[in-house]
Amino acid sequence: MTTLSLLSTVLLAAAQAGPGVGLYPPVPPGERLVGIAYSTWFPPVNWGSIWGTPELGEYRSDDPAVLRQHAEWLAYAGVDFVWIDWSNNWTHDPGLEGKAPVLKENGERFLAYRPDIAAIETATDRLFEVFATVPDAPKVSIFLGYQEDVEGIHDGRLRKKFDQVYRDYVQHPTYGPMLQTYLGKPLVVVYLGTPCRFRSGVPDWDDDRFTVRWMTGFITEQHNLRDADTLLSKYGYWSWEERGDQTFPVHDGRPESMNIVASWRMQAEPGQPGYIAPGLRRDGDTFRERWARARAIGPRFAMVVSWNEWTTGEQPSVENSKDIEPSVEFGHQYLDLLKEEIARFKGTD
Repeated sequence: MTTLSLLSTVLLAAAQAGPGVGLYPPVPPGERLVGIAYSTWFPPVNWGSIWGTPELGEYRSDDPAVLRQHAEWLAYAGVDFVWIDWSNNWTHDPGLEGKAPVLKENGERFLAYRPDIAAIETATDRLFEVFATVPDAPKVSIFLGYQEDVEGIHDGRLRKKFDQVYRDYVQHPTYGPMLQTYLGKPLVVVYLGTPCRFRSGVPDWDDDRFTVRWMTGFITEQHNLRDADTLLSKYGYWSWEERGDQTFPVHDGRPESMNIVASWRMQAEPGQPGYIAPGLRRDGDTFRERWARARAIGPRFAMVVSWNEWTTGEQPSVENSKDIEPSVEFGHQYLDLLKEEIARFKGTD
């Protein structure tokens, strides 16, 4: 047995003693899927505040050469789909370009054309174009949401974004088949901010053209959203990020999704109430441990966060970062590790 195989066996044995293991039958390995969070925001987000240096340099997210390389790397690793971060965008209406914002009765902006969000969406179009030409490229899911103005769920703005996704991608003859489906429909996850403003269930909203799932972050610390003993996500929320053992929702009697990170940020400051130390990369061991728990629980979806955020807001340092994209600092270490862990998760190693 190789050293890495022995390590994997040890980590899995430890994970099998973790909370919630065995509570529900696992999804068969051959039916499991791996998604990875993907950002198309360079620019408008600039490269002035990042934790490290991409191997590809300070690229543009709409650069076909960059998109092709990303598709090839992700295909090499066995990633099933990218979920593209539009999670701050339901106040943006591309149809308002060159027009005045639509205002609420109190004068606040209801909808407006935002050049920064428009650039993210345009780069998404380029990604579809390029991924369509790359053999075995991952499928695509659009990650919607908004962190503060949750009124958009019921005042028509979220529906308008779903209409946009349906019009531009689902109905597109080339892009439609590229979308990741779940339960027979395109999968759309909607982010509701952290902490979640909906504390006793998911929003009373749906779109029957899609399979809709709701997401928040650090469910491990949102005690009203998870069971303390099993870490079951009570209302079906998927998690953007976790500290330590991950939570998991259940659908149709089986674990549905689980977050995977290479590192996590600390909570509060040392000596303050609620302080939780950061989970550092530890030469890949944090990443391996999160995958070992995923194998022990057996969810249908392993949701890796993230491929290429790069900004220091969620990744304060090299060792306390979580991007998987090849970098000057780590080379291809985490891309290769991603490939190994996906194979273990799916039982193809």
